[in-house]
Amino acid sequence: MTNFLLKALSTTKNRTAHGRRGAALYGGRDAHRYTRENHALCVKIDYEESEEDGATCSVCWNPPFETIGASYALEYLGCLVMNADVTSQPGGGPMKDDSAALNDPLHCLSDHPGPSRSAARWIKRFLDCNPFYLISAALLLYGFYLVSVDPNFLRQEISQLFFNFTALQFYEALLVITAIFLVRKRIWYDSTLLVGVENLLVLVPFILISQAALIEIRWVWAMCLVAGAAVVVRSSALKRFVSELNFPTRLIQIGLVVLVVNVLLPLTYRILHEFKIGKLPTTGAAYLTNEFAWLLLLPMLCALANFVPARSANGNLLPQRFWIPPGLFSLWVIGTIVHLYCLGYVYDFALRGELVAPTAWVLVWVLYHRLKEFVPGLNRLWERSLIVLPLAATLIGVSEPGNEVFLFLTILNVAIYGRLSVLRTDRFTRHLLLISLLALIAGLPDDWACNLIPEFTRAKCIAASTAIYFVLLAAFSRNPKVGLLGALMVGLTVMSVLASHSGLHWGIQSALAFLLVQSLRWTDNQHEGTGAVRLLASIGWVAHTFWWIQDGGAFWMACAVSVPVLGIYFVARWLGGKWGSVLVPISAGIVLLSGPGSSGAGSLHSTPSGLLAVIGSFLLFGVGTCAALTKRRWLH
Repeated sequence: MTNFLLKALSTTKNRTAHGRRGAALYGGRDAHRYTRENHALCVKIDYEESEEDGATCSVCWNPPFETIGASYALEYLGCLVMNADVTSQPGGGPMKDDSAALNDPLHCLSDHPGPSRSAARWIKRFLDCNPFYLISAALLLYGFYLVSVDPNFLRQEISQLFFNFTALQFYEALLVITAIFLVRKRIWYDSTLLVGVENLLVLVPFILISQAALIEIRWVWAMCLVAGAAVVVRSSALKRFVSELNFPTRLIQIGLVVLVVNVLLPLTYRILHEFKIGKLPTTGAAYLTNEFAWLLLLPMLCALANFVPARSANGNLLPQRFWIPPGLFSLWVIGTIVHLYCLGYVYDFALRGELVAPTAWVLVWVLYHRLKEFVPGLNRLWERSLIVLPLAATLIGVSEPGNEVFLFLTILNVAIYGRLSVLRTDRFTRHLLLISLLALIAGLPDDWACNLIPEFTRAKCIAASTAIYFVLLAAFSRNPKVGLLGALMVGLTVMSVLASHSGLHWGIQSALAFLLVQSLRWTDNQHEGTGAVRLLASIGWVAHTFWWIQDGGAFWMACAVSVPVLGIYFVARWLGGKWGSVLVPISAGIVLLSGPGSSGAGSLHSTPSGLLAVIGSFLLFGVGTCAALTKRRWLH
């Protein structure tokens, strides 16, 4: 084609009138060069004429539009070669006196009439997807529905079932045969689409059997076995005659497990239906079987996704793509879920949120675990979004009668997040671990918590868990302002949970103790007044402790607050390698001795006043000396 264009354009060298006229028009006397690109028509023509080298032309077009580009290029050749006189236009006849047309030898390209390429492109894309197969499958299922509700056609339920079952088996066999035929013709997209439709419908026969709840058990046995055998035959045919299909042996083994489960489900529900009493039962073998199927069996089937091979085939053909095995497994899981839902609907079992929670939890963890194998370049934002989903999936298991499913899934989340926190240094995972721990506390059964806290309510527990999360965030901060907010939140949370007279004292004690412990992380030289805040907190803690003891507080109450403070102080010294402020252990020691000190103060009433004054003088002298030695440290 290119040789033809160059040969044709070389004839323009002898057309001196045309060449010189064009050279004058384009600003050169000895050379004529013109380049035109038309991206919409996907053609580029580069024409150059000189007295020394003659005329050269290059035409380029994109391969998908080769026919269009060639036709327009030939039309341009007609403009140059077929017209001996520059005053004649490409189609013949006198040329219009139009400077734009004269200055544009390729005006025939821009003015060429053409169809609406945008609409045509969308229509071609739509037809290229071949939606007729999908519409055909949907129409088949809709026809089954119409047959089952039509009172004038096949009035008996067993006849309707036989008709739908036979038509579906014939349709699925037709899908497989047509797919094999198209593979022989090397039509990859449509054959792969038929394989997908076949796997989408592979479990529909068992759903049809489940819909017929009142047929005889022997017919259920026969039809389930026939449907299972038909699936094995069709899958074997695809494996044997479509060698290009990415259908590895491990995926076949997983498919057999899914098939056996779907064969046994209609049989089990139909047999246990004979012993079921009433509608929407909450006890009995049938009810427990339905609970087992949703809470354990279905999540186990979903967990098989961890064994689906990834990138098991190498090839550029569509049936060889790496996403074929997970795609087929996803269709099987969807079919099993629909099948189980239909069984519950037919046999009158209520579908509750906690029944779906384990399956959703397993699926999101599998998605997080396997997605990196199929999408290696997954960014950090997507990874964090996926790792949060298991935490949200547990909320589906929250129910009114109890939170057993929620608690079980939350315990598993704690174990998994804990392992991930150990294996990696990501703080985000540690936050999720902390949230899971607090969610576990918030989900404790009411009767468990009421034995410990009489004023316990579910709302208080959830609010307390949320507050604890933010308090722990504040505990690891080095900002004194954040520490003050954390102490305030601690006090309010304790007061609201206990909601009693002693709750006020517990709240004040907890807030002041938290502030002193959190002050061990402060950097005093970066924040002004931190020493004064620590001193006021110490004095306030000691003063409130004596007030609490006088108000009826027991000795163990003061110990319950002061002992953890002393323990944290020495652990921080061991981990950090340096001592914190001495005000923390001193105030904690005084609080610890407040009980014996209070009982000893009672005996001071019988002590002479003069002796007490002398002892007090010496004590104040010692306090003044300590203040003089440490004043610069705790004030700055």
